[in-house]
Amino acid sequence: MKISQGDVFRRRERLIERLNEGQSLTVNELALFFNVSAVTIRRDLLFLEKKKMIERFYGGVRMIPAQPLKQSIEADNRPFPVTALVEKILPFLVNDTQLFIGAGRFSSDLIHALSFYDIAILTNDASAISINPLEKKALIAISGGELEKNTTALVGDFATHSFNKIEADLCIIEAAGFNTHEVTTKTLNESFVYRTMLQHTKGLKIVYTPSIHLETVSSFMIDRTFLFDTLFTDSAIPPTILASYQTQGIPVKVLFE
Repeated sequence: MKISQGDVFRRRERLIERLNEGQSLTVNELALFFNVSAVTIRRDLLFLEKKKMIERFYGGVRMIPAQPLKQSIEADNRPFPVTALVEKILPFLVNDTQLFIGAGRFSSDLIHALSFYDIAILTNDASAISINPLEKKALIAISGGELEKNTTALVGDFATHSFNKIEADLCIIEAAGFNTHEVTTKTLNESFVYRTMLQHTKGLKIVYTPSIHLETVSSFMIDRTFLFDTLFTDSAIPPTILASYQTQGIPVKVLFE
């Protein structure tokens, strides 16, 4: 039976969870646990090793302890200027525009703000179901799928299948990490869904993220930075980073409250 990419991502997510339990496990133990070959497990471990998430030692493998975040909790809890973001993309929202919106910390606010326009939105943000249908003009569809742990993101084969069936005019994705080379998110399953969104978008591909996430790398790549048309971030972006992005030709728009 053919194994889907979603199955691979889910196995790797479970592998990470198992190693996060504090265990040092061997390749054979992992192969037995997941009912796959040792070759398959070694391929998974090589992928995670390249991400600098695990370390191998004679006879086994273990997780590398996560480094403490540099930014303060107060900065991380700062709101994102969603209203300003909506104002910037309004010129692209003609009637019946089809949008893809990826789940994130601020995606539900973004979807609610866009719900007053005559557009169609497909999202993997499960919280969008709570938007009052009597107050909106937009047609909002939720992809379905498996609910990612500790998030509102729907992931897995069902979610990716939903985005495979539609060609969007505009795609908006929230990044957990952004630098000049890659745009990243926290989990494997999320990265696969967001990459599918991008592949099925015929128009603008937009990424947004708070400035504290600029020049950082989250766990898994969504895609290369140059494949996105515009980065939107808040006004706390350091002038040196803004100047660097402009010099390197990265289209960046600064949002003000």
